[in-house]
Amino acid sequence: GGSLPSSIFERFRQLAGPNPKLVYIPTASERPTVKQSLDELWETRGFDEVIVLNESDPKVISSDEFLKPLREATAVWFGGGSQQRIADAYLNTPVEKELQKLIARGGVIGGTSAGAAIQSRVMIASGRSEPSLSTGFDLLRGVIIDQHFLRRNRLSRLRIAVSRHPDRIGFGIDEGTAIVVKGDQAEVVGRSYVLRLEMEADQLQIDIFNEGEQLRLSKDQ
Repeated sequence: GGSLPSSIFERFRQLAGPNPKLVYIPTASERPTVKQSLDELWETRGFDEVIVLNESDPKVISSDEFLKPLREATAVWFGGGSQQRIADAYLNTPVEKELQKLIARGGVIGGTSAGAAIQSRVMIASGRSEPSLSTGFDLLRGVIIDQHFLRRNRLSRLRIAVSRHPDRIGFGIDEGTAIVVKGDQAEVVGRSYVLRLEMEADQLQIDIFNEGEQLRLSKDQ
């Protein structure tokens, strides 16, 4: 969330491969999407063309025409807004399946704010100190993602979310910061911190990581 440094987009572009094909999904936002502005913005980030997918009609979402860009994509980026809007549109649809396939073939999926929160199955949809939990995509398995973390003082709501789901690990990602995930490991990129919350023997363990540091996505065995 917040203003993201160029280092995040440089890594995203690198992970998109030598011939990147980007799909941008702005569904979290109610604001109209200006395609020309998006093209110009992402061109500065190393992407020559952006295909925008934004739909809520189940018939359209299930069509081959709508899904074709996802099937050909090497990268997907979710814009910010309300993560529940993304879930309402695409959860348990062919779009979610295509996102899983993209990861399986070595593509990259990123997002800011709501676009980060949607990536965990147990999803924090809203709430200040008390989380409202919903269901997101299972792109990062076994975790719960929270965003704008230190900037908006969200430690309490992630702590509660993890205590309700002690089998999962909570990751609080501050503004201007990202985790780059590969397999069971993640690297912190950006200018602030990532907090890792884990329940161990009914006690909450909190670890803090900054740029360049590695962290586990799974619980200790």
